[in-house]
Amino acid sequence: MEEVVLTYRCPFCGGALELVEDESSVWFGCRRCMRYVKREKRQIVKRYVDYRGRRFNWSGVMAELYHLYIS
Repeated sequence: MEEVVLTYRCPFCGGALELVEDESSVWFGCRRCMRYVKREKRQIVKRYVDYRGRRFNWSGVMAELYHLYIS
């Protein structure tokens, strides 16, 4: 598993939010709260990869994951 600590802060405890990737999914959450949301990589690719424009909408992915987290 790969893990990245982000500049996003947990709105519940103030801890650093992290992005964790395994073979099939991406997890977004707080280690301190032990609260995470998950998206399958397949879903992320369908929504945020523009093959024609050769672009990956990273900010869109992060916005969706953060929205899920605070919901």
